[in-house]
Amino acid sequence: MSPRRVRFTATARRHITLERTWWLENRIHTGLFTDELEEAVRILMWLPGAGTLYLQAGVDGLRRLYVPRVACHIYYTFDTHEVIVRAFWGARRRRGPRISP
Repeated sequence: MSPRRVRFTATARRHITLERTWWLENRIHTGLFTDELEEAVRILMWLPGAGTLYLQAGVDGLRRLYVPRVACHIYYTFDTHEVIVRAFWGARRRRGPRISP
């Protein structure tokens, strides 16, 4: 078994930039954000089924993976060749992100 390619949508890249900026301005351990995101991406590459299904968005096959040390979810879909990260969203928010199919 080989790792899947991980691709980020423009929306996911925007979310990550916003969360990372907030993290760097408000946390002492600034490297933790990057370390945790990289680890989550490694998990998605090798074990994309590790996340739980997220039916609320109405997107077939949408899953989310919790990144505990930064308190965010990665929302994604996958097939046999790639993982598409569709959003990176704070877990403390009262709702999930809007995600287009």
